[in-house]
Amino acid sequence: MTLEALFSNIALYHIPIILILLFSPWMTYLACHFIPGKKEEPYLLSINLGLSMVSMLLLSGYLAYVTNTDGWQKVIKQADILLLFLPTYHLITSLWLSSLRIPLQSIPAFRTLQGLTMLGGVFMVLSWLASKIHIVLFSYLPFSSFLVILAVLLGLGYVGYRKLFG
Repeated sequence: MTLEALFSNIALYHIPIILILLFSPWMTYLACHFIPGKKEEPYLLSINLGLSMVSMLLLSGYLAYVTNTDGWQKVIKQADILLLFLPTYHLITSLWLSSLRIPLQSIPAFRTLQGLTMLGGVFMVLSWLASKIHIVLFSYLPFSSFLVILAVLLGLGYVGYRKLFG
């Protein structure tokens, strides 16, 4: 399956996806309310936050692809407005409802979400810096070396994050 086929299927089945993104945080909250043991809650909430992360990654991938190929005009003309805003709603609602049930640090997917957010921020800064670098740099530095430097910077960002949040 190609990315084009994936996003075409998302556009084709947008009603079930919208319903899942609207109601899954609330259904997870209700399921946690009715589960008698506290041992299962972190994993159930982790699955819900994992769905949030996947939807946010798909949204950012879609926006990155469309804006780089056709610009924001295509997003404005063709994108479903609910599919653009629901991943953010799902993430915020899932974090809020999860924090009502248990501390967020005890949810395994929350740490992954924090790490992805930190790495995404470092990547955005590096991408911004890379856009300011002109082609002249590559006459002095091979592209593979530049990629290694970027990977080292991302690794340093991750190590800094791990040191910051333990």
